[in-house]
Amino acid sequence: MSTQSMTVRERLSAALRSKEVDRLPWAPLTDPYFVNSIHLQGFDMNHLQIMKHMGCDFMERHVCNPKPIYRNVTMREERTPDVERTYYDTPVGSIYIERKHTSGNTWYVSKHSIETLEDVKVFTYIAQNTTYEANVEGFIAREKELGDDGIATPSGNMSPVQDVLQFAAGVENTVYLMADYPDEMDEMFDAMQQRNLRQYTELLKYPTDVIIDYEDTSSTVMSKNMFKNYSLPAIDEYADLCHTAGKLYITHMCGKLTAFVNEIGSGRQDGVDSVCPAGTGDLDPWTARETWGPGKVVIGGIDPPDLSRVTVEEAMMMAVRAMKRVANKRGFILSTGDAVPYGTPVRNMSAIADLIAYLGPKSLSGDFDESVIKQFL
Repeated sequence: MSTQSMTVRERLSAALRSKEVDRLPWAPLTDPYFVNSIHLQGFDMNHLQIMKHMGCDFMERHVCNPKPIYRNVTMREERTPDVERTYYDTPVGSIYIERKHTSGNTWYVSKHSIETLEDVKVFTYIAQNTTYEANVEGFIAREKELGDDGIATPSGNMSPVQDVLQFAAGVENTVYLMADYPDEMDEMFDAMQQRNLRQYTELLKYPTDVIIDYEDTSSTVMSKNMFKNYSLPAIDEYADLCHTAGKLYITHMCGKLTAFVNEIGSGRQDGVDSVCPAGTGDLDPWTARETWGPGKVVIGGIDPPDLSRVTVEEAMMMAVRAMKRVANKRGFILSTGDAVPYGTPVRNMSAIADLIAYLGPKSLSGDFDESVIKQFL
């Protein structure tokens, strides 16, 4: 494949395989959270249109994920503008999760589904009775819509312990339940892992090169031992399954990673997405590359809240630092260390794209004077 001038699809596909590219890929993690705010800046565009307008490399997330199918489980919902509850009724009991809306256009879990041992038993039953149905036709249709202007990526389930820590029970209650009821919690984790493997088996049917697992790993949520003993073994199992079909397996880890950076490096995933520097995270992309070596793809490098509030010049300087300091850029994709925030200035995103396009191959070597950014102001 010629690298004289690559399409977005060619550039991202090559970078994910750690192959040569024409310039540094700039693929900020955008989702409806950001896209739903662009009208505030006068843009009437859909997701693909705004990414093309900004000149970014579009790696679309969560595309046509397999649909969960519940056996002997009834799911029902209650919604108001500010509160939503999802109930799961089973022969062994019922549980529900509650989410509330914030003024910042986000939702948070206000009541976890697992609070007691009885809830653990219900959640275990649900996991045991959950299968998945692939949406391959939908995925193919979206890929055709993207054409050469992007790639679609489906999502794999996160490791059971991370799912419980983040969504099902919360950090404090998870720790207490694991201490008080270790056998029952291990049984639930095992049931969830088997459920997840059923989902990954469906994902193998998708005509995609890469599957991304959104772990959201962070030392603010789990200890090193919890990561080593519970999260990493599950991640390795997903990686092995993806590799049997020749697919790349990337883990999205957008939190503070320095506490177990070496353990992450020992994992069998092909790369880490949303490596985030100080602020939201605590790991610079150049440190990740130096620690993990060229064998793992590194995606990230820019703290999302910073990108939302800095000047255009400061936004470009964040990109310049990464271009200068990441020595080996094979398999490096400049991105945000998690989702681009609501209301982030479009110009901050496009300025980085303009700079990288202007530099071309120099964006890979870092052989340029940072004063070049003045011409874009």
